[in-house]
Amino acid sequence: MLRAIGSALLLSLIGFAGVPAHAQDVERVRIRGSQTLATGLVPAVASSWLRDIGYEDLRVVRKGALTEIHAVRDDLPLIVEIGASSSAIGFTDLVDGNAQLAMMTRRPTAQELDAGWQLGDLASQDQEFVLALDGVAVIVNQRNPVAGLSLAQLQRMFAGQMRDWREAGGTAGAPALHVLAAPSAARDLMEERVMRGTRWASARTHADLRGLLAAVAADPGAIAFVDLQQALPAGVRPLALSDGGRAIAPTRVAVMSEDYPLTRRLYLYGSQMMGALARSFALYAMTLPGQHAVERAGYRAVMLRPGQPGPMLAGPVDYRQLVHDAVRLPLSLRFNFAGNNDSGVAASVYDSRSVRDIERVAALMKQPAYRGRSLIVVGFGDAGAGSAAAAMMMSNDRADMVAHELMAMGLQVAHARGMGALLPLMRAAGDARYRNERVEIWLR
Repeated sequence: MLRAIGSALLLSLIGFAGVPAHAQDVERVRIRGSQTLATGLVPAVASSWLRDIGYEDLRVVRKGALTEIHAVRDDLPLIVEIGASSSAIGFTDLVDGNAQLAMMTRRPTAQELDAGWQLGDLASQDQEFVLALDGVAVIVNQRNPVAGLSLAQLQRMFAGQMRDWREAGGTAGAPALHVLAAPSAARDLMEERVMRGTRWASARTHADLRGLLAAVAADPGAIAFVDLQQALPAGVRPLALSDGGRAIAPTRVAVMSEDYPLTRRLYLYGSQMMGALARSFALYAMTLPGQHAVERAGYRAVMLRPGQPGPMLAGPVDYRQLVHDAVRLPLSLRFNFAGNNDSGVAASVYDSRSVRDIERVAALMKQPAYRGRSLIVVGFGDAGAGSAAAAMMMSNDRADMVAHELMAMGLQVAHARGMGALLPLMRAAGDARYRNERVEIWLR
């Protein structure tokens, strides 16, 4: 009996089956969910985080759908596990305690929030982290005269129901559909936002992007879609798209502000009780070094980079005059309308990205290059407010609220004004209020 106990103790010291005992107790950060984030984005940011907090000897081990990043600091090992599955499975893993962070290409559904009520307020900036942006550009031949399409027209076109470009204001000829043969994040987004369960028409398939882009450049009737980050060759251009509002081209500002309709956020979600290392990683991803790692991975980082003043062609005269010669910051502040914490009230009036965007604006304006410059705050309402007067009042209230917050941070605000329900991004249905009720900030 004593010999058996001694043998058991010896095994516990030297490790079971030849594995050192300490190897069985290695601390792990478990991240599960969307394959889009797991393939390259999250491993890149995780590697940058580990190096920046002092870990060394990084080693990447791939085990099917699981990527492990092994590292050591002060002789203590750490493994970051990144499991690729789907947004839904990642959220389930978070609820079940099999993950400390969930990777998602969308917000949790109402059913998921009910299932994960114990996780806390997943709309809070303490638990919802907008890691990056991606999206889809719909491309045509440069000689195609069509400037833009609605998402409804786009659906009909890729379903084979629009048989002539003249239906979209183009010249006579059947649309020639081109797609990549392999599954992609761009196709997933088209399925979700455009096709919505509608069957795809037959199309010419391509093994790689190079072949697809060459085919579009050679055919005036061609149409295809690619990732927003894809560089376009000569002879190919993107279309402006609309979702019941005005048509918007995928410019840098339109994508970064999420005004362009085929833009989406890539999220990390954690519970209110997530571990210290998991929280450290999520917060690091929100910093400039973390966002630089996002860019190196080939995604749109959520950073403020003002451009140059450009011609203002859209909107009423008052709007164009207000922002004349100003530069729009690449953001649109949006708002929380409900919470799922114990009180049922949102933790912040802003959504999680907007909370951080206000902080980014303050940091930008304190840089030497921007000192002494002022801001213009423009609010927009939603037609669902009930009347034009109600939408105007709401837009003014939103603009004033943001302006007061910026001034409380010591920033100069030259003007704050609401525009009511003018320039909607989406028709009054579904999540139109979230999309349309927004605040723009311009640099003067």
